[in-house]
Formats: sequence, C-alpha cells, structure tokens
Amino acid sequence: MEQMDKQPEVRMRFIQSRLPTDLYEWLRLRAFLLRQSMNSIVLEAVADYRTTVEAGEVTPTKGAPERDAIVKYNVRVDEDLYEWLRTTAFFARVSINTLLIAALVRFRATHHDTPAPRLP
Repeated sequence: MEQMDKQPEVRMRFIQSRLPTDLYEWLRLRAFLLRQSMNSIVLEAVADYRTTVEAGEVTPTKGAPERDAIVKYNVRVDEDLYEWLRTTAFFARVSINTLLIAALVRFRATHHDTPAPRLP
C-alpha cells in the first residue's frame, strides 16, 4: 500500500468586514473585469499592505471615520494572515476592519484604479 504524502492542513477563518459602499463596488467591478474572485483581490491587497508595514514604510493608524453606508463582506484568510491582522490591529490600536480598508484603499491607489462610477 502506497503511503501518500500528507499536506499540512491549513485552517481558514472568516473575518466579517464592513466596507464603505464605494470601496465594495470598486472591489466587485475589479473582480468582474479581471475575472478574479473578490477574496483573492482582498488577499493580494493585504499581502502588499503587510509587506509595506513590515518594511516600516507605513504605520497602521486610524483613518477617516467609517461611513454610514457600509456593506458587510466576509473575507476568507488562512491562520497565519489572521494572526498577523489580529496582532497588528492590537498593537496599532485599530480594528482588523480598519486594516482591511487601509489595504484596499492603498491597493486601489497603487494600481491607479479609480472608484467605480456612481449610478443615478
């Protein structure tokens, strides 16, 4: 009987975020146009943000207050990223949600994406 190599099991977690409506609509549009999942875009944005934070280029801080118009969105992350977000949020005295929004805003600006057009 052949023994299969066992891959370590990766635990995944869901983080319920509250994104400003315009940021959520931009995320939806980008995902549609690039034929990419919204979650993978969020993970890419957070990975970029994590790199800049760990390099000391950015310090997580409280940004502008969150807007009234929000959309709830669940982000699926692995255990390592969840722990980084939790620890960084704790030491920066901000919420994980604030980190997710900061990562997406920075990602949108870095990739020269404009906000989604508003419909009448």
